[in-house]
Amino acid sequence: MIVRSAFLIAAAALSAPALAAGPAAPTKAQLDTAAFHLKVLMSALQSKEVDDPIKNALFVCFYENPFGKVSDATTKVLAGNKLDAKDPNKVLTVMAGVCGFRPGGTAPPPPGVPPKGAAPKSGPPQKPKSR
Repeated sequence: MIVRSAFLIAAAALSAPALAAGPAAPTKAQLDTAAFHLKVLMSALQSKEVDDPIKNALFVCFYENPFGKVSDATTKVLAGNKLDAKDPNKVLTVMAGVCGFRPGGTAPPPPGVPPKGAAPKSGPPQKPKSR
């Protein structure tokens, strides 16, 4: 019992710094960029000028991924291609691309949803019944 208690205390002491450190806090610039990206996202989802496949791709993407991760990826693509990061149309285009949308098509279906035109699965193959 004493050995077990000592082990638990040691484990707690070793894990405490890791838990206290946690992820690094975002900088003011990252927060400002994320706020702008959120504004672009919300405007796009509410706009009648944005097509439904783009809205669907964005919605699914943000449902399945942390906003910060998508915002960071969008920022990297904008910077890597030397696009204007303050132009909402460019941000929306890149964000949709980061989320899997491709012009002339749609985003890939969410996991577990068969692509359009694919035969629905009816379960495991059945053995023929013998008489």
